[in-house]
Amino acid sequence: MNQTLIIAILAAIFLIIVAALIFLVVKFKHGDKTTQNTPAAKEEKELTLQDLIDIAGNPKSDKNDLFAALKIFAASFKIPSKQNGKAPSDAKAYLNFITILASHKNADAKLIALMSNELKKKNPEYVAEIDYYEQLGTSQRKK
Repeated sequence: MNQTLIIAILAAIFLIIVAALIFLVVKFKHGDKTTQNTPAAKEEKELTLQDLIDIAGNPKSDKNDLFAALKIFAASFKIPSKQNGKAPSDAKAYLNFITILASHKNADAKLIALMSNELKKKNPEYVAEIDYYEQLGTSQRKK
């Protein structure tokens, strides 16, 4: 009788420990999902061109920040169309983004090449300007 009681108590303790471990695992998995949804909520916020310029101009921005800014710029922004073969004055801000991103200390050749290719595909009438502003940015890096 004593052995049966001891086995029952040990089985109950074992079940309580297993239940506690399952509870902790479920809690931590749920907590990880919450933190993963937070960056997605930030990306859903509509960023302006000035926000992207601020990210690219921030010396503390890392390569991932620059890539995210480039991705948003390429997907959401198009340089205004030329009028009579000349770029309108509001196109200057878009082209400055290219210079600022290319001049950033954490922008590597791969990121700059990606920027060049994506923006040239989306803005074929600005190929020469994209090359010029990219070159301007990379030359500012060397200073």
